[in-house]
Amino acid sequence: MVQDSNGKFSGSRISELMKCGRKKEETWSETARSYIYQVAGERLFNEKFLEDDGIFQDYLDLISVSTKAMQFGSDQEDAAKSLFMQMNFPEGEIVELSSCKHDTIPYFAASPDGAIYGRDGEDLKIIEVKCPNINTYMKYRTLIHDAASLKETEPKYYWQMMAEMSCTGAKGGILIVYCPWLSKPIHWAEIDRVEDDIKLMEDRVILANDFINEIINN
Repeated sequence: MVQDSNGKFSGSRISELMKCGRKKEETWSETARSYIYQVAGERLFNEKFLEDDGIFQDYLDLISVSTKAMQFGSDQEDAAKSLFMQMNFPEGEIVELSSCKHDTIPYFAASPDGAIYGRDGEDLKIIEVKCPNINTYMKYRTLIHDAASLKETEPKYYWQMMAEMSCTGAKGGILIVYCPWLSKPIHWAEIDRVEDDIKLMEDRVILANDFINEIINN
C-alpha cells in the first residue's frame, strides 16, 4: 500500500521552508534545504519498497523523533478537545480530519487535529492541540492570544496552522493548549487566517517543488 504522506510537504514541518539563508541571495536555509532533499528522496522511492508496510515502517522509525513528552501530548489530545468543547460548544462536536491535500498545489498537505463549524454551521475552523510541559504551558498561556502573538512566540505552530487553513480552506483556527495537572488546565486562542502569509507560504512550497523537479531531473 503506497503511503499517502510520501514525498509531500507537511503542515507540521512547513515552517522549515520559511527560513531563508544567512546571505541575502540564499533562497533556502540549511534547514530548509535538508527538508527539501528529504522530500525529493521520498519522491524517488522504489515502488516495491512502498508496497511493504513493514519496510516503510522501518524508514519512518529511522526519521521519526519520539519522546515521552510527545507521547504524553498525544495521549492527552482527546481530553483537551473534550474540555474545550464542554466549555465552548457543549452541543457541538469536533470533525475528525485526515491528511488534507491542497486543492491546487501538488505535494502539499496538512493534518489538523480536528475542525469545528461556526454557530451558523458554515465557517470552518481548524483545531490544533498542544499538550506541553508546565513551563511551556504557562508561557503559551501568558503570551499567545492571537495570530500575531503566536507567530512571535512559536512560529513553528503559526506556520503549521496557516498550512492547515491553506489546505482545508478554513476561515480561521483555534489553538488549544492543555496541561491536565493544573487547576486551570486549558488555554485557547483564536487564530485568524492571514492571507498575506498564506500566499507567501504557498509561493515557498511552489518554489520548493520547482527545486525538487530540478534535483530529480538532474
